Amino acid sequence: MTEIKKNAIILQNKGGVSHIILNQPDKHNALSPTMIEELSDAFENLSKDENTRVLILSANGKSFCAGGDLDWMKKQIFSDRSTRIKEAKKLAMLLFKMYNFPKPLIAKVEGNAFGGGIGIISVCDIAVSLDNIKLALTEAKLGLIPATISPYVVLKVGSSNAIDMFTSARTFSPQEGQKIGLIKSFTTSDKIDDTITNEILPFLKNAPAALSASKKLVRNLSAKIDENTIRFTVEALADVWENPEAIEGINAFFEKRKPNWLMEK
Repeated sequence: MTEIKKNAIILQNKGGVSHIILNQPDKHNALSPTMIEELSDAFENLSKDENTRVLILSANGKSFCAGGDLDWMKKQIFSDRSTRIKEAKKLAMLLFKMYNFPKPLIAKVEGNAFGGGIGIISVCDIAVSLDNIKLALTEAKLGLIPATISPYVVLKVGSSNAIDMFTSARTFSPQEGQKIGLIKSFTTSDKIDDTITNEILPFLKNAPAALSASKKLVRNLSAKIDENTIRFTVEALADVWENPEAIEGINAFFEKRKPNWLMEK
């Protein structure tokens, strides 16, 4: 097995199966600028790698991916609109690259996934998770919207489920994730490796070019996600960042207090 350890991720390959492992457990594998850049480079390189027939995306630590990086969030409060658009587009382009990855892409989800972590799961072809993790799109609690990930979440779970997830910001289980199409299957920690192996084996038996062509066929027959979609979502996020609610929500989060819009019974 070959292994390359970078600042935020680990790359492995053995027998035609490549692995990308998110490796910032102390930050809950949040999508930091370093993480985004390294993932983008990895997906670009692996898309052309003949030794990669299947790609598994997993994470070290208790969290699969906690979404946006906290340091990045702090900087956005004081950034201008053009900077916010530029920064948001980096994640948007990574997700677009992952969505269009030409080989089977499997998410092995052994920890909680929030916000952008749900987006990462949504761009994967298959997601297998542990049965006890937590999933949520919590942006609305901060006065934000899940903009850059939204095209992939909507495509994965449908508009009705997406509206529920976006607006309630509630935590849901892998069992519910399976019902709405986000998670293919869930299992226990002692069985997840075997479950992943069972997902991999059929791909290794089939013609690589046919697999890529099949993925491209489905993408072309699905709702289009293109540069216009990306521009719309990035600008929508920039618009929300200019809303006083977002500033209040982010400040309340960092100050560990309740936002001023909260109504409780």
